[in-house]
Amino acid sequence: MKMPPEATPSIEYIDGPMLPHLLQGSTVTYDDIPRSTTSLVPTITPLLAHAAHTNNEGEIDAQQYLLVPNPQRIIVMSAHHGKRVCTLVPEGNQSIHALALVWLPLRGEEDYSKDGEPEEHDEDEEEDRGEWVVIAGCSDGSLQEWVANDFAAKKEEELAPRRIFKLTSSNAGSVNVIHLCSPTESNAMLASSLFNIRGGAPLYGLINAAETGSKKTITWVVSCLIPPFDKSGGDDQNKVLIELNYLVSTKVVKSTKEEAQLQKSHVCLKHGDSIFGLKAAYRPSSAGSTGRTDYVVEDERGTNGASSNGDVFLVICASRGFAIYQDYANSLASKDDNSGMIVHFKLPMKSSYQSKEMAAFSSIAISPDAKNLALGRASGHIEILDNVFYNVAKFLKSHSTSQDNEHHPEVVTVRKSVHWHANPVRALAFLADSGRHRGNSGSVISGGEESVLVTWQLDRDFHRPSHFVSRVGQGGILHTLCCMHTSKIIVFCSDNSVQCYHGSNYDRLWMEQGIASMKLHEESIIKGKEEGDTFKKGSIIMQKDPITGFPILSNLPGAPGMVHWYDPKAASVVGTLEVSPYNRVSRRDPLVDPNIPAPAVTHVALGHDGKDLITVDTVWSENTSVGKVYDLVGPKGDKTPMSVYTSIKFFSFSGTAKGRKPDQRKHRRGDLSVSYELVSSMASPHGREGEVCALAVSPNGDTACTLSRQEDAFRIWSKKTTYSQAGVASVMWKCLYKVKTPAGFANLLSDNTGSSPGQHVVEFSSDGSVLSVCYGTHITLWDHTNATLLNSLTSNGMNIQHVHFLTRDDDYLLLSSETEIAIKSPFGGSGRSSYLGNDEWSVDMTAFGKHVKVSSVVPFGKQSALGAQGFYAVSVVIDNGLESVVMIVNRSECGVACVKGTDKLMYWRIKGEVSSLCVNECIGTGVELLAITEDCRLLSLHVGTQKTKHTLGSKSKSTSITRAQAPVLQVGYEVDSQPTKRRKVSTFAKERGKSEQQLAAGFEFPPSLNSKFTASFLSGKMIDWQGSK
Repeated sequence: MKMPPEATPSIEYIDGPMLPHLLQGSTVTYDDIPRSTTSLVPTITPLLAHAAHTNNEGEIDAQQYLLVPNPQRIIVMSAHHGKRVCTLVPEGNQSIHALALVWLPLRGEEDYSKDGEPEEHDEDEEEDRGEWVVIAGCSDGSLQEWVANDFAAKKEEELAPRRIFKLTSSNAGSVNVIHLCSPTESNAMLASSLFNIRGGAPLYGLINAAETGSKKTITWVVSCLIPPFDKSGGDDQNKVLIELNYLVSTKVVKSTKEEAQLQKSHVCLKHGDSIFGLKAAYRPSSAGSTGRTDYVVEDERGTNGASSNGDVFLVICASRGFAIYQDYANSLASKDDNSGMIVHFKLPMKSSYQSKEMAAFSSIAISPDAKNLALGRASGHIEILDNVFYNVAKFLKSHSTSQDNEHHPEVVTVRKSVHWHANPVRALAFLADSGRHRGNSGSVISGGEESVLVTWQLDRDFHRPSHFVSRVGQGGILHTLCCMHTSKIIVFCSDNSVQCYHGSNYDRLWMEQGIASMKLHEESIIKGKEEGDTFKKGSIIMQKDPITGFPILSNLPGAPGMVHWYDPKAASVVGTLEVSPYNRVSRRDPLVDPNIPAPAVTHVALGHDGKDLITVDTVWSENTSVGKVYDLVGPKGDKTPMSVYTSIKFFSFSGTAKGRKPDQRKHRRGDLSVSYELVSSMASPHGREGEVCALAVSPNGDTACTLSRQEDAFRIWSKKTTYSQAGVASVMWKCLYKVKTPAGFANLLSDNTGSSPGQHVVEFSSDGSVLSVCYGTHITLWDHTNATLLNSLTSNGMNIQHVHFLTRDDDYLLLSSETEIAIKSPFGGSGRSSYLGNDEWSVDMTAFGKHVKVSSVVPFGKQSALGAQGFYAVSVVIDNGLESVVMIVNRSECGVACVKGTDKLMYWRIKGEVSSLCVNECIGTGVELLAITEDCRLLSLHVGTQKTKHTLGSKSKSTSITRAQAPVLQVGYEVDSQPTKRRKVSTFAKERGKSEQQLAAGFEFPPSLNSKFTASFLSGKMIDWQGSK
């Protein structure tokens, strides 16, 4: 079947994971060791001078930026306030593998002295005479370049690269970039000096290169030189060839003997291990110095002139060891034979009781003065290697001169070990002294899963932390950055938040949080006591808040027990509500005990005015008597019984309540609290093992309904508001009654209905008078005020996953299963007279393929023109989640809506699985949808709004095929004729000029109740009233 053409409506990327997933591709057999130093790490730029927007041409505005990469783009944020400035998008839709910051000069003839040598300048002058560029290593083996000094002039834009470098080599074929690093990422003075020595900006990397004429790949440590950009040059600078310089390759060794033979010329790795960290530092020599702390003097090393300009040290770190490679600054050393240029370190733990997994390295950091090296371990230990680079240089010099009288640096280097963290150290950084020059290695900051920022003073009582900042984020700390120029500390957490702290008093200056997309830890395997009994956490929930107008997000992987308010324009979370508190550090023995699953807000419901918020959350407990018991499987297969219990919580909006006192709690700058307070709560609302599979609230917010498969019943909850003499409102919720599932529907409910959160099988009508509860292929309509069954409908074989009362005057039902969508009359049905006539129809989504699933259905609100015309949005997942299709369907025309004045369908194709849809804006016939995918990418699908010039028309094209005596929309066909509709009078609306008697004559009264239902009602067994007080 022919698919619809690509539509004019556009897609805009709003937000998503700022950093790659922490645990992807773990380098050790113990998969839960987090890796803080990956190939994609955030970077901070130096202060960049820009012309201020003033009349004074001499006024300069210094800006500093954060570069936060992910595989699709690089997000540029201001280091002063945290707001997004622009995004860097690679050319050719390539994936980003690595990131580095490089300084390039902008020199003219006036920059050279009379003898032809470049003139020396101080650091301020060097920054003015050069530019900082961002280099990204991409999936096609290329390096793409952006100019950091242009960020201020390109706000809120997607920037394309200025130049693309193609990596070439004479002894290798295709190249895949893994890591990139620059030895002078934040110091223009050192970068200028090294550029003059090398004749280009040095860049080091780790690549996978295929051998020429072979499919075998070898991992190499390489270097290359980035040439400066000539602004007077032609277009030939856009595509530049760069020759790679191969330094040393990696080798997996099987024995200690083999390692001893190869470690002088290769980076030796254990079986199953790989390189996770690559750091470079340039250390210039100090001529005339005799002290050890001032590095190696020229008298000791300058016999062949190779190191008279200093050295570049490259730290290559794997989980079970690391190596330091020494590269001369002037590159006079031969690269044909690198023996004697590399030193290996194993650094076994001093404590014999630590296992190999716990002794693995998890993070590294080099001091700003290129003197010390800090290493974090999976056990929580931190080790500082004092003057390790001096010892490495001295050791390699003795071997190069055949003296061989120096001990191995691992033996002579002083190791300082401290321990505070209970979990792996994910983040390490050296604090630099304030000022524009390199500070000493005075302090170290560390972070991990505990979400505590710890400061260590190297020159004081080093064995105890000097300062703590607790509860930095809802997730653990992933990365830390220290600004050498402003003493700011930037902290990145796994909840997708970025925070800035003052380096002296640790006050939080600002915080920005994106969509919490990263799991806090790997989920343990959950097995039920019975075969086939599994626990389903559900998908992400997104809906519009009527008060703020912002989307509400819950059940996010990185925000357990939280509800987030998100501003799409600012691309940031603007409010948080903690529904269920959670202690992230809950594992006792990481090698045996399983991870305790995080709590989840599985359902959220709001009244039409937004003042009543109802949530359902699940929490795990070691007390097996409080909920349904499951077995959690540990890393070694050990089973731990735990129970999960469900709670329903009722919140009231307190922002404008009369007599309400303002929130007196102390908040830090950047806290995102919302004005909701908990008024009622009930644990296990459907019994000890009863889980809530559906939740709905009436439009006025006074009545709610919950459905449980385990209890085999639904419950009605009612709100009661009382006022004190002072006029302060007091809200209370109570359960009015419980209705057991009718006998004819019991098996259908226990089969598939509401089997996973995210399904919408309970719904109130637009006026709140009718309640719809779905049981498999059947729909029941109830008068919830007196627990009366009004009618039951069948869906022609559809196993209903979602039900909605659409907001047009006739209040028809919109039903959807995994593969179909249908319109149904509330009081009609197949084989009976229906007042909707031919308006009943169904849509078969299998036209998209075999493996399809309707993931979300969202009607437009009654207040909008589209809602009044019967429009709704639907997302369909294709090929088991590889792709999704979102379209707007017009119920009246029985087809996909078209852009006004064209034959192009309102239709978007999205990579990945769409979890939820939300109508963000609907002005006239223009609309903007928000779609969030399973991997937490938030997208804007818009047409007819300010972002485009198109408007939505009411006419659409579709195919009319008879099925079950109703027109059926087959997606993908276009015909000119439309089905003829004969609509009868609606039961829920009055037409002008007609009386109620005239209206009643236009339809049949709903059919009488089935005898089985009548017997159930008369026997009193179906309804369990919870009290009449």
